[in-house]
Amino acid sequence: MLRSASLLFPAPCGLVQPRVRCSRRIITTRAHIMSGGLPEFGFVFDIDGVLIRGWDLLPNAKESLKKVHDSGVPYLFVTNNGMDTEDERAKILSKQFDIPVTNKSMVLNHSALQNHANDFGDELVLVTGYSRTSLKGVLKSYGFKNVALISEFAACHPHALPNKKYPDVKDRAWADKPVAAVVVVETPENWHEDLQVICDLLRSTGNINELAEDNKQHVKLFNCNFDFTYAEHFHTARFGPGAFIQLLDVLFHDSTGRHIEIIRHGKPNKPAYEIAAKKLQAQLDALAKEVPKGEQKSHKLKHVYAVGDNPKSDVRGANSAGNIWRSILVCTGVYKGGVKSNDKEDPAHYVVDGVGEAVDKVFEIEKQRSLGRAASQELDESKK
Repeated sequence: MLRSASLLFPAPCGLVQPRVRCSRRIITTRAHIMSGGLPEFGFVFDIDGVLIRGWDLLPNAKESLKKVHDSGVPYLFVTNNGMDTEDERAKILSKQFDIPVTNKSMVLNHSALQNHANDFGDELVLVTGYSRTSLKGVLKSYGFKNVALISEFAACHPHALPNKKYPDVKDRAWADKPVAAVVVVETPENWHEDLQVICDLLRSTGNINELAEDNKQHVKLFNCNFDFTYAEHFHTARFGPGAFIQLLDVLFHDSTGRHIEIIRHGKPNKPAYEIAAKKLQAQLDALAKEVPKGEQKSHKLKHVYAVGDNPKSDVRGANSAGNIWRSILVCTGVYKGGVKSNDKEDPAHYVVDGVGEAVDKVFEIEKQRSLGRAASQELDESKK
């Protein structure tokens, strides 16, 4: 089926789609792919502060996502929110935005933990953070075998928190095994409990009752979200897991003279962007299989546009992810500086009002780049 080039580069929201003459054929698979090629760019969308605030959709979010989806351009949702599994969050987004979303389009702050499951075997791993799902279930779905909540572990060691009353635990032998790692997925609900237990473990041999004497950290600490603040319904940003980790480091340093050693996941850290790049390329590979044989060409992404609201996570992460990444900062979440300004510490490539303007800007940039290539190709052919 042949379509107009205007379908790959749709008009801004609210504008009538112009008629475009194009001598090049347009092949459409799931969407509308240029003859002999594929889209050379993709989108990465943050969710909170870009598409939604709380549970409310932000202006133009629904229309913008539909535009991207219908264009056939690869896109992902990459969020530091880890309160669901990839499948669960995909179902929520599908319902919110009326587009089909699967786990193939999701990268959550804990997605890259799957790369570490085999490191621990049957060793005990503790996990904490607010979640709408079972955090133990999340880690087990990635291959971790022996997982418990910090709250469950603390109940088996009540003397560690003398100011809290715990019920008697009958089956507690499991909690006497050495702890190999602690994973902070989201903002903990009980900071006092978690700060005390994690500090005790990081100073220990792995057995909470044995203080390490070699000044080494024997328990691995993973943190999946370094957002110091995040946007919600309240008029100022709320403290996030990044604030918790900073406080944990202060307490640990004051107790030991050392800083905590952290294995970093989520934005702006490299593992999140490595998984994102793989998933975007997988989408492009799937489209390439539907291009007729003989017309297939190299299909590598030349640009990835990361749309986010937090300079310290979204912008910093995209800016350090590699040469093909471009950061777009929106003013609907954490960043409040306006489009005429930029973040001083982590300046974005582009600053726009919201996600609608971000999507329109990307399509216009790529349209001009495509037209420039087409003109250059026609000029080369005329010289033959």
